[in-house]
Amino acid sequence: MLRISSLAKVAAATTLSAVVGLSANAADRVSDFSLVDHNGKFFQLSRQANFDAIVMLAHEDSRDVRRAASELADLTEQFADQNVGFYLIDSSGSGDQAEMREIAEDADIDLPILIDEGQLVAAELGITRATDVVILDPEAKEVVFRGALNDRWAEGSRARRASEHYAADALTAFLAGEEITAEQLASKGNLIAFGTTESISYANDIVPILKERCVSCHMEGGIAPFAMTNHQMVQGWSPMIREVLYTKRMPPGQIDDAYVHDFRDVAHITVEETQQLIAWIEDGAKNTGDSDPLAEYSPEWVKWAYGEPDMVIDVPPQTIPATGVQDYRNIMVPLELEEDVWVKAVEFEAGDPTVLHHIIAFAYGPNGVNEFEILNQGIGLGAYAPGNEINTYPENSGFPLQAGGGLMLQLHYTTSGRETTDASEIALYLWDEEPERQVLGGSAAELNIDVPPFAQRHEMVATAKFRKDSYLTMLGPHMHYRGYDANFKLVYPDGREEEVLNVPNYQFNWQKVYDFKEPKFVPAGTEMVFTGTFDNSEHNPANPDPSQTLSWGEQTWQEMFFGFYRYVEAGTEGGE
Repeated sequence: MLRISSLAKVAAATTLSAVVGLSANAADRVSDFSLVDHNGKFFQLSRQANFDAIVMLAHEDSRDVRRAASELADLTEQFADQNVGFYLIDSSGSGDQAEMREIAEDADIDLPILIDEGQLVAAELGITRATDVVILDPEAKEVVFRGALNDRWAEGSRARRASEHYAADALTAFLAGEEITAEQLASKGNLIAFGTTESISYANDIVPILKERCVSCHMEGGIAPFAMTNHQMVQGWSPMIREVLYTKRMPPGQIDDAYVHDFRDVAHITVEETQQLIAWIEDGAKNTGDSDPLAEYSPEWVKWAYGEPDMVIDVPPQTIPATGVQDYRNIMVPLELEEDVWVKAVEFEAGDPTVLHHIIAFAYGPNGVNEFEILNQGIGLGAYAPGNEINTYPENSGFPLQAGGGLMLQLHYTTSGRETTDASEIALYLWDEEPERQVLGGSAAELNIDVPPFAQRHEMVATAKFRKDSYLTMLGPHMHYRGYDANFKLVYPDGREEEVLNVPNYQFNWQKVYDFKEPKFVPAGTEMVFTGTFDNSEHNPANPDPSQTLSWGEQTWQEMFFGFYRYVEAGTEGGE
């Protein structure tokens, strides 16, 4: 629940704005934040700095808001030749995108509806009522106007038509670089029903969240930059924790809530958990108890998280120089198998994760590498990238390794400013008997990439078709630094379409793959449609050079566009 002090701050700001106009020089600074809209598109305030201003209207499903939204649409036409972004923001507590899409369609709303399910952004912006309008300077991250859209929507007004256009006047002044003198009056929309505050206990409320959502990476020997070993450590990092929760950078590789329950081992945090963490941090991140249960919790780092492997393959040590571009390294590793075996899981242990970008393990047979077979393996029998160390297959399915064959390892390194040696390891887990089905791989890919310089949102689409009845088992988007979002959709032979995964905030540093809990049947003729967006603008914090035209290439400052997937054919035995 949100803290009383946060809500009191919001209420005080709104009361003050009813009688005193805010000038652009006295704007309210706000935290960077991220939300997802009703169409599954990602919004981050700092990445909207291509706009000179952002206008938001507080939304709920009511007749008043529908009318106010219609007037906001008129405002978008009035400022159509200006560089302004217009949005609705729904802080009613509903996080159902499908429901919100129905509401938007019924109300004929064309603007994006940002879903603030946890009500944190409403509190941050000082929104207290439906139909409230805020105008933001996205570059400075400041609220420059907060109040009623016009005198028709001002508190206590009975006007049927607007004669005083407060938001329009404020926007005009702000865009002209002039002082905002428009009145900032409280709106007459329904009060937002913010949650009431309950006492939050570090020991009873916060520590269980950290154990469940964070400590598996934030532990001694883990991949995170700091270990959550005690209260003092968490308190010291609490401003950063607040920032990554507000901007949805953590947990990494988040997907739309609608799909969380469809996949195994998804990084996820609930709305309620986020609210509790934010409230606790804003209250000073205190431990008022006599003990520190986090300090008493000592998870033991285990080298092989999947269990004791049947085989461990030592990747030949690779020397990585301090600087310079590193070409892909393709290394042949004979396995010296005396008989065919079937793999059921693969786990990677990075030797030096500061330089190892990825490993993809492909299989070859006794006759050596067949390029066609390699291409048809997709991401092979397994792939490593930060956050994706374990690759598993569905029950009763596996990947064959032939006697006399081995692995072709594709290694990609990035330099770190110091010379180092990477000696990674690969663990294989084998079936005792031949499984029922063979795991196959593929991708919906597009190699013809042409992203213009400074392009803010450049969308691409790639497709692939299933030739036989199959079961889809895994999805994995792959782009580089300019990747912004990713989406997988199935188009069935009868024309029916089904979205199966949406990744609103694609993060190159976390190359996640998503394994279905239950393999999904796809009939022969089904088309996989992979859609992704590139952000080649200067507002993409990961962009090494927005002035470059992007084309396909293996290096991270170039781009790729792959929608990887794994599947098994239906009704086939032993992969035949």
